[in-house]
Amino acid sequence: MTDSFVTIDLSAIRRNTAAILARYPEYAAHIAVVKGDAYGHGMRAARAMAQGGMRYFAVSSVEEARELRSYVDADILLLEPIALDRLDEAAELKLTLPISDLSYLNGFLKASEGMRFKLHLQVDAGFGRLGFKEAGELAEAVNRLSVSDHILEGVYQHFATSGIFDRQYDDQIRRFTALTSGIDLSAIPLVHLGSGVSLLAHPKIDSATAVRMGLILYGYNIAPSSYSSGVRDRLRSARDSYYRRKYRLTPTITDVPLDLTPAMRYQCRILQIKTVRKGETIGYNPSSPQREDTRIAILPVGYNNGIGHINHGRTVEISGGLYPVVGTIGMNMTAVQIDDAVSLDDTATLLGGRITLGMFSRASGLGLAEALVGIGKNNERIYTE
Repeated sequence: MTDSFVTIDLSAIRRNTAAILARYPEYAAHIAVVKGDAYGHGMRAARAMAQGGMRYFAVSSVEEARELRSYVDADILLLEPIALDRLDEAAELKLTLPISDLSYLNGFLKASEGMRFKLHLQVDAGFGRLGFKEAGELAEAVNRLSVSDHILEGVYQHFATSGIFDRQYDDQIRRFTALTSGIDLSAIPLVHLGSGVSLLAHPKIDSATAVRMGLILYGYNIAPSSYSSGVRDRLRSARDSYYRRKYRLTPTITDVPLDLTPAMRYQCRILQIKTVRKGETIGYNPSSPQREDTRIAILPVGYNNGIGHINHGRTVEISGGLYPVVGTIGMNMTAVQIDDAVSLDDTATLLGGRITLGMFSRASGLGLAEALVGIGKNNERIYTE
């Protein structure tokens, strides 16, 4: 075993998948997003999802699709347009492909003669990245595909925001409706607009027949929490109600009772325990010397291991206690202020146990998905059932 390691609980992923599918049966398809090496969990996680009932997956590259195909016999949607000289690979892997503009469609129809693919049209309804932006061009794409050998299976877009008391979420829904007004959405089997957070936090969008999801499959209930009865939260609640009425915002669902278990735990051994004397410093470019003798543990992890170099009050768990990171975080080394309860034989937990993903990401200045991908890709993974 290496000095730092990530444990992935595959049974948790199976249970999470089954729980989500059971709670949201109204969709014709649930699409598991396993890009980023399954958010750092490795493609073995996809097999656990399939065992939990998942039948559709999405990735960002042919390379990811090839590895995924070795674990699942299911539909795989490529979320980014494939290079046209790789269509043979897409056919071999039985991939569903995206079409994001007419220029690409023109080249695709020529390059794919003699082939037959399932296709999804990507719409840019306000995200500002890939996708059709004009209703006429989208309608033309549908018409051209209707006389081709290919199967138009889906239409989709991606939200720029979570939609929790912001106008852009609703603006994107309205824009999507306008962009698809010239086509018969009911004739297209899969219409997917949302993500895990929109699945939890909002009512089902009328036109949606499928949903994509990422973080929740890996064990994170990212539904917003309701406000408390305190004065500040009562004011926030009144403000939100006002904005919801004024801007006709989609209702937000809070405190969703969905039992999910985080599958990832990140731990490491302790390299050394020592005392830094009063007046001495810790790490690179120290801001100030220690005001008193300080007992520290040195951990073999740093930004090379995906934890980031920022320390906004980061803590780690050792023997059930929480201990603060002190000094600067190096490429492969971190110092933690400890007490006499910690010994050299103990294992430090950087994510999992008492250290939630929210705590980890806030301390690191990283997004939730970004944190998982960085940890999972930069440490040895150990799988448990």
